[in-house]
Amino acid sequence: MGGTGLSVEAFTAPVTDLLVEGGAFDISGIVLRVDNRAVKFVPVFLYGQGMTGCMEVTFHDGGNVTSLGRLFMRSGTANNWIFTPLCTYIISP
Repeated sequence: MGGTGLSVEAFTAPVTDLLVEGGAFDISGIVLRVDNRAVKFVPVFLYGQGMTGCMEVTFHDGGNVTSLGRLFMRSGTANNWIFTPLCTYIISP
């Protein structure tokens, strides 16, 4: 991606397999980086109910990390990706 300032990095993350009790293995995630900012896609699990997989998406701006939400890949007849933004719940006393 020469000339754009954008770089892509791969890393390894441990992932839980929800179909196998105690199952876990390593899988690749990616980081998209521009200058001191980055968006990180971290695999969270494989094979949940109605889902093929899930990735946590975070934004990094040097010293701060902000969770943006999760990407879910659906299975069955709805095989598209779904983005669920981070929800903030306010609980009144």
